[in-house]
Amino acid sequence: MFLIGAIANGLEAFVGGLIGLAFKSRASDELGDFLLKGQGLCVVLVGVQGMAQGGSVIVATLSLALGCLLGFWLDIDRQVTRLGSWAQRRINAAFEGSERLGSFSEGFVSATLFTCTGAMAIMGSLQSGIQLDHATLVSKGVIDLVVCIPFAATMGIGVPFCGVSLIVYEGVLSALAAVLGGLLSSEVVAEVALAGSVLLFAVGTNLLKLTDLKVANMLPSAFMPILLAPPMQALGLL
Repeated sequence: MFLIGAIANGLEAFVGGLIGLAFKSRASDELGDFLLKGQGLCVVLVGVQGMAQGGSVIVATLSLALGCLLGFWLDIDRQVTRLGSWAQRRINAAFEGSERLGSFSEGFVSATLFTCTGAMAIMGSLQSGIQLDHATLVSKGVIDLVVCIPFAATMGIGVPFCGVSLIVYEGVLSALAAVLGGLLSSEVVAEVALAGSVLLFAVGTNLLKLTDLKVANMLPSAFMPILLAPPMQALGLL
């Protein structure tokens, strides 16, 4: 079953979020901000490590340019925020508008971008789909569980639901990998991982409050190498 890895990863992130919520009432705003910036440093580190694995700067640059254009046109950030705001209203109504629940959209978007973007999600999904090897996604789930604890403690009720995004995102990638088989070369996978790591770095700088980038609008960039890398390989540019 090629979905086992995605489901396990999603459940692990969900559990981490629930654990974080249990400590939310004890987290002051000052402590929460401090923890969040600490996680921002970790996210930057993961992004830098991913970028250090190598890849083509040309493919990454073109992918970011085209992906940002598409994301800006679709305005993914606004759509995700609207979804989060709708969920926030429903949750506030159910829990009598308790502010201690935090902002659903902020937590959901930040946790989703962290857990879904990066080399491990892509490589793990491909391994699950092609080889039925779920070890990478299960290992990634442990990391996501740990990360989601401070995320949820500081950003609220939206964080655990990144597990749903994980199951959908990694499940779709695993399904595509199962169908496409070995059509994606290792070079293409490396370029996708590089673009994803750049986005992850942007998430980290946002958490550190150094930037205010709408990273959700950049998400199509992570998939542009699938279209760009093969013709560039054929032309001998990679």
